[in-house]
Amino acid sequence: MTNFMALRDIAPPDEIQNDFGPQDCLVVFGELFARGYANGIVDEAQKRGMKLIFSTVGRRGERDELRPLTHEELNEKALQPIINIPLEAGFDLEPDSQGQRPVDQLQGLKLSEWDKAKINWDSLNESRSRATERFRQNLRHYLKDLQPHIESSRHVVFVHTMAGGVPRAKIAMPAMNRVFKGHGDRYASSEEFWGSDLGRFCAANFEDVTANTFAHLVELSTELRESLQRRGGRVSYVAYGYHGTEVLMGQDYKWQSYSPYLQGFAKLKLEGLAQEAWTQGVRATVFNAPEILTNSSSIFLGVEVSLYPLLGALQKESGQDERVQLFLKSCQSLLKPEHSFEEIMDYTGKYFSSETIQKWSQFAIWPQHNGPEQMALMREASSHLINMHRDSKQMMTAELSELVFRATGLAMIQETFQPKQPVWWMGHDLVARLAPRLF
Repeated sequence: MTNFMALRDIAPPDEIQNDFGPQDCLVVFGELFARGYANGIVDEAQKRGMKLIFSTVGRRGERDELRPLTHEELNEKALQPIINIPLEAGFDLEPDSQGQRPVDQLQGLKLSEWDKAKINWDSLNESRSRATERFRQNLRHYLKDLQPHIESSRHVVFVHTMAGGVPRAKIAMPAMNRVFKGHGDRYASSEEFWGSDLGRFCAANFEDVTANTFAHLVELSTELRESLQRRGGRVSYVAYGYHGTEVLMGQDYKWQSYSPYLQGFAKLKLEGLAQEAWTQGVRATVFNAPEILTNSSSIFLGVEVSLYPLLGALQKESGQDERVQLFLKSCQSLLKPEHSFEEIMDYTGKYFSSETIQKWSQFAIWPQHNGPEQMALMREASSHLINMHRDSKQMMTAELSELVFRATGLAMIQETFQPKQPVWWMGHDLVARLAPRLF
């Protein structure tokens, strides 16, 4: 994707002529967990009275067999109904015809030996093919069970939430921690990791989980989509991407990105799949969202640094709104008395405009691999900003993250009623302009 297309604003409530309502349905394709992006669009669907259908990736049993949720697990889910067919994607635990799983090939490796992992690619590719067919078969059953829930719907929106795919081998996460958090003697080059057998394994699994699931959904729901269209209804698809974000630097919004975001290669394919579907008349849109700090994103050292400039965007775009003022006051209360927003904006402005970070924020060659000087500066910035808080367990990044996923949820659902293109970027300017509607 070479053309940056930013969603700058959406129509105010008094200008909206058409919107979703009780005759429409939002289908969450992938399991909904707390503090994630999809919670924002679910909240907006609930406000509109839309019918909501949820999904599960299933669970793994004692022998790693994939299974549906138990009755007790279903009861623990606050949001219902859930179509209880496991939609887990990826192939790391899928046996080949000889019973060997890809993760089995990594057994016994020490952390210092991650770069020496040797994969039997014939076996892995067989597992990958078998996992793809398993996913597609489960998806067919899922869509059959979904059909009765949406038969009377006017507009069905599939929200693709699947991402990740770190192989569940003991060595994988510690090795990735060296890449995403390492410094000094513990630093590991993401480029070297990505070129290793372990990295290539990760790349393929990321692609199958993050991108190919979207393609399978669009393809296998063709009959459902066409059936609804014959009755005068519509189907659209939205997915969550990441491809850097515009944040306030000085007086201007400028694009920056977290590095090393290795999942970005799969996100690029996701964008391409949406563009391909669009050319075939399918309304499929990837929304590239700003960075937030979640349970899953906490693996990325310094990913939260780009959240802080949102303070300045709020002041610039909506600073006169009393509700925004109260929100900012709440954020200020989390800082030590001697620190201020102005200090934060000055610090982050210098950080993002520094020669080092600018070198790692080049849109044309995204996603970029890491470098020791960049990782060191990012670690320093993260620690500096954390230390400005009264309590490292009560950070304003939690409040800012919630604001981001709520604002992006509002923007996505409103834009999706009459989608205009296959890829959008949502930046801090959009979040700040929508903030008064969210309190």
